[in-house]
Amino acid sequence: MNRADRDINYRRGRSGRPLERAKKRMRETETHCRRCGDEIDWTLPYKDPITGEVNVWYGTYGHLDELDAGGHPYHGRAEHLHCNSSAGATYGNAKRNATNEPLSTSPDWT
Repeated sequence: MNRADRDINYRRGRSGRPLERAKKRMRETETHCRRCGDEIDWTLPYKDPITGEVNVWYGTYGHLDELDAGGHPYHGRAEHLHCNSSAGATYGNAKRNATNEPLSTSPDWT
């Protein structure tokens, strides 16, 4: 483990002051989603006040590389919630399908 890895508490990759600074810097400088290229409206609330449903066009902080794949917690770009969620699902499905182990089943109860 090198010095840079020891200086960063990776268990706090989704919280903490350094991440909040990175998010603030991203909101001040970036205007478009890195995945779809559409503009992000930073004034949209997370939930629609009328319907109470989650707004999929809400702006989020998307990590450049998945944290469990060795990505740095403070390297990220602006993404829509929908784009960020679908990218995470794609990564998770690919990771799950990459394992060649058969699924475990319960014993036969007959």
